[in-house]
Amino acid sequence: MKLAKHHNLWLTLCVLGLVVICFLSISAPIRFKKEQGIREQAVINRLAKIRAAELKYYRIHKVYTGDFSVLIKGGYLADSLQYIPYSDGKRFDLAATVQVSKSGRQLPLAECGATYDTYLHGLDENSIANLIEKANESGRYAGIRMGDIAAGDSRLSINK
Repeated sequence: MKLAKHHNLWLTLCVLGLVVICFLSISAPIRFKKEQGIREQAVINRLAKIRAAELKYYRIHKVYTGDFSVLIKGGYLADSLQYIPYSDGKRFDLAATVQVSKSGRQLPLAECGATYDTYLHGLDENSIANLIEKANESGRYAGIRMGDIAAGDSRLSINK
């Protein structure tokens, strides 16, 4: 009788351990999605401020700039806004160019973005790798970006 109670206790502990493991495996992706949403919103907010600074610069100079120091020194952008949230001090990728259209019209373009692995730094690496792989397979930017020089997006729209 004592032996059966002892075995039942061990069996109960094993079942409880399995329940905890199942719960953690189910809740991990949910926590990742929640934290991803929080971080993406912070990146989008910062990109919106960078876009506003680029547009102010454009109204005066009729071109965009690919250099944060120009925006900061000109008073268009606060110094802290060049850094990607949750990235340990990494800066956004900023680029600007002028393309000539078929009609000969000059089209100023700008692009600013942050990759998944940069702003999701510190979260589950497998989930981040899956996001990057999905984006690459579908031909999208692996992160959040404002504008698109390759596609000729002159509206500076923010895309996930």
